[in-house]
Amino acid sequence: MTQLDPTPSSIPSAEPNGFVKTLNQMGYMTSTLDPVSQEFVRFAKNQTLPVLDLGAAYGVASRQALMAGARVIANDLDGRHLDLFESTLPEPERSRLSKLPGDLRSLSLPEGSCSAILVCRVLHFFRGEEIEAAAQKFHRWLAKGGRIFVVCETPYLKNFSSFIPVYEERKRSGVRWPGFIANVAEVAPERAAFLPPEMHLLDPEVLTRSFEAAGFLTTWCSTLSRTDFPEDIRLDGRESVGYIGRK
Repeated sequence: MTQLDPTPSSIPSAEPNGFVKTLNQMGYMTSTLDPVSQEFVRFAKNQTLPVLDLGAAYGVASRQALMAGARVIANDLDGRHLDLFESTLPEPERSRLSKLPGDLRSLSLPEGSCSAILVCRVLHFFRGEEIEAAAQKFHRWLAKGGRIFVVCETPYLKNFSSFIPVYEERKRSGVRWPGFIANVAEVAPERAAFLPPEMHLLDPEVLTRSFEAAGFLTTWCSTLSRTDFPEDIRLDGRESVGYIGRK
């Protein structure tokens, strides 16, 4: 088992490419907001119920939602990220933040208690059945008229290029979860030390199917060009996939 580093006194600095390493080797946080996260912030500022940021890491999206006036519940698998984030907030923003550490797969929130949920760059670490179960939970947690905002990685990443033909053949063959990778280190060894052993690269069809099965009405779903990603990850403008749905 990897020994986790003690909590640093400040949030780690971003790499020159804008990525910020997590403390638990669960990938990276981007230091800027993608278009879907920006929509989450715009929606959040007009809500009376709290909004939920799942996999918030050091709070890049939560910070913007708080600054816009929202009440934010920030979740992360590693509570040290949330503590560091909280320590950087001024009042009154700090008073509108609730920290909720833990694995979102085991979280429980009251039905209809949130007006919006952002789950950014998290679900591509889940297996297919876990994505479907999570979508069902999100639907329960949202109030009527609430919005879900999702960002995941697709197979169209430069460091996963060798997997693209496998993924595309699985799609042609009708495999239900074509983007699942059981051993990341074999496919993308360069960054495997800061990724979990499994990944599940996703696409608009899979996300739409999973969230509509949970009861969501799809507002928008498409791939995203990630010009903010480092050179060794950027490929062809389809690096991420975003989904926005309504309850």
